[in-house]
Amino acid sequence: MNGWNQPPGGSTPSFEEVMEKIKHRLQAFKGRSSLIIAALLLAALFWSAWFTVQPQETGVVQRFGKVVRTAGPGLHFKLPFGIETARMVPTARVLKEEFGFRTVASTPGKKTQYDPSGSYKDESLMLTGDLNVIDVQWIIQYRIEDPIRFLFHVRETPKTIRDITEAVMRRAVGNRIGSEVLTTGRVEVAKEAKTEIQKILSDYKAGVRLVTVELQDVTPPDTVKPAFNEVNESRQDKEQTINKAEERANR
Repeated sequence: MNGWNQPPGGSTPSFEEVMEKIKHRLQAFKGRSSLIIAALLLAALFWSAWFTVQPQETGVVQRFGKVVRTAGPGLHFKLPFGIETARMVPTARVLKEEFGFRTVASTPGKKTQYDPSGSYKDESLMLTGDLNVIDVQWIIQYRIEDPIRFLFHVRETPKTIRDITEAVMRRAVGNRIGSEVLTTGRVEVAKEAKTEIQKILSDYKAGVRLVTVELQDVTPPDTVKPAFNEVNESRQDKEQTINKAEERANR
């Protein structure tokens, strides 16, 4: 019983004395644990009551799921313990969607790398108005104008944007002959697609404004490239022959 501060050879403490000492120690431990719990609650309160919005973002604050306000860049207060939650939306950034390819790495000062695999052919292979198949790779860039509409007015807004863009691009390409899309019609296709995509997004109230629609690469499918090149060479030879004949006739 020396652990109970009894001198060697002293009398053995009674059961009541042992219980009294245990009671005192438990009370001391409860006092310390109460302080620890209070400190943890205070830390949780402080941690859950503040949030930071980065310069390129807008914070959308929800109270029990209902949107109550938006917050600009900086440090902001909200009701703690999940009563209010904040979602960040990159309203000041230009967002990009790629079709028919994916950017693997893009580092400043270094050449951009693209995924060379053919796993995105289901996005890029399209049928033209003259029933030719061409491979169209393109990008769209957009900004989020209304973060509340972007988050809540349309379900899965990024996916909806992709689906709309692909449908519109297929229709724009399908309304033209293949040679036009491959050569002189690329700019017109992109312009027409941008106008129609923006109209649909505005009708859906998606809170998005298109910045650009650009055709990156338009080529025949790999399996028919040799035949396509032969046709182009034949057309060029034909045009050269016609030009030479007209030149001789003029002379």
